[in-house]
Amino acid sequence: MAVDLRSANIYPHVHVFSAVDSSTTEIQLPSECNRITVGSENKNLYVSQNGATDAGSVPANKAFIPKSNYLQLRIGRGKNRAESIFVSSQSGSANVTLILEEI
Repeated sequence: MAVDLRSANIYPHVHVFSAVDSSTTEIQLPSECNRITVGSENKNLYVSQNGATDAGSVPANKAFIPKSNYLQLRIGRGKNRAESIFVSSQSGSANVTLILEEI
């Protein structure tokens, strides 16, 4: 099920949710968000964009985030802007921390 953060309006905005390994979770981003940081203290994660859908299978095109690390992603602008990203755990359920920024 998608995580809707489009109403976030104070930055940085921190949000924690649970991701699973069997499917992707769509993170819907506010239009003001220019950078997102993703990580988990206890689980390896995947982040994807192209080829991903909410609650869909984990696509082949994905980035890997080792546990106890963060990955910062700059969000495009204009026609190139992604309205969401997709997160999944490599194995089991993971508490995922998101940090949204307006830079």
